[in-house]
Amino acid sequence: MKKIILIAGGCSLAGLLIMMIALISVKGRISEFSTSNVDSVKQEYECSSEIIKIDADITSDNLEIRTGDVEFISVSYYNRPEYYEYEISESGDSLNIKYVDLNGPIKLFTVDLDFEDEPVIITVPKNFAGKVNISSTSGNILAETIHTSSLDLRNTSGNIRIYDVDTATDAKLSNTSGSINVDTLVCKNLTASNTSGGISIENSNIYEKLDTKCNSGDISIRSVSVKEGARLSTTSGTRYLENVTAEYLNCDGSSGSLKAVDVTVQYDFSSSTTSGSVTLERVEAGSGFKISASSGDVRGTIVGNEDDYKISADTSSGSCNLNDSNEGTKKLTVSTTSGSVNIDFTE
Repeated sequence: MKKIILIAGGCSLAGLLIMMIALISVKGRISEFSTSNVDSVKQEYECSSEIIKIDADITSDNLEIRTGDVEFISVSYYNRPEYYEYEISESGDSLNIKYVDLNGPIKLFTVDLDFEDEPVIITVPKNFAGKVNISSTSGNILAETIHTSSLDLRNTSGNIRIYDVDTATDAKLSNTSGSINVDTLVCKNLTASNTSGGISIENSNIYEKLDTKCNSGDISIRSVSVKEGARLSTTSGTRYLENVTAEYLNCDGSSGSLKAVDVTVQYDFSSSTTSGSVTLERVEAGSGFKISASSGDVRGTIVGNEDDYKISADTSSGSCNLNDSNEGTKKLTVSTTSGSVNIDFTE
């Protein structure tokens, strides 16, 4: 214990010493620790040739990318002299945008008190159809009204928003803290993962597979068509689907409910929930259902006739309105540990 106290005391003294040195170096003027007294300088960059790949590494600013009335890609951004600047360069058919921190050992303690919204704005021509790779540490990313061959957006702390984007191949979205919101996306495969924050996908068309995962946050899928399979996985959060079509659908969750409304699956619908209810409203599955819930009710309506299903229902604690049957061509397997089963059929 004494050793821990000594180490902690030593760290505190070291930190105090560094702060004292910093104060002496700026002659005690606390304002020197703020970048708010440093004017931002607006810069414009226009590419000199056609670009088919964009790589942007943004630290704390918001970033927006969209189509505009330009011949070549242009970038609007702000530098803050002596604190940070952006390095923009072209290498062959690639455009590179990189945030450069100009802080020295003393300026390491500066605090940005300038809350003006000064995003980096990338404007691409109407015929652009290249690759877009963007990473951010602290800031929002917006991709709006743009065509790409592939899209890769990564964020640490901030939101990711997509609106009216057409991607020829894959779209990959990953976040650590913040929301992911997708509206009107066309792509081959969509992968979206979030550590702390929700995922919302609406009005989109996925040609092959959709894969979504949240550790702590809700997943909402509305008016989405997936040609092949869709997977929703949550550790702590709800899963909601409405007006969704797919070849197969897999929904897994440790803690949180599942609700599916007007969902059509060509083959299998499967759901596994540790803690939370499962609600189905007018859900259809060509091959059948496999639903398990450790703690929670399973209820709702399935499209079709009860006689179409080979039914296996098991409840350890709770009521069940289904009778086991071996007659149907489809399968309906429902099991709960602590909860009731109440499933009706539309026919």
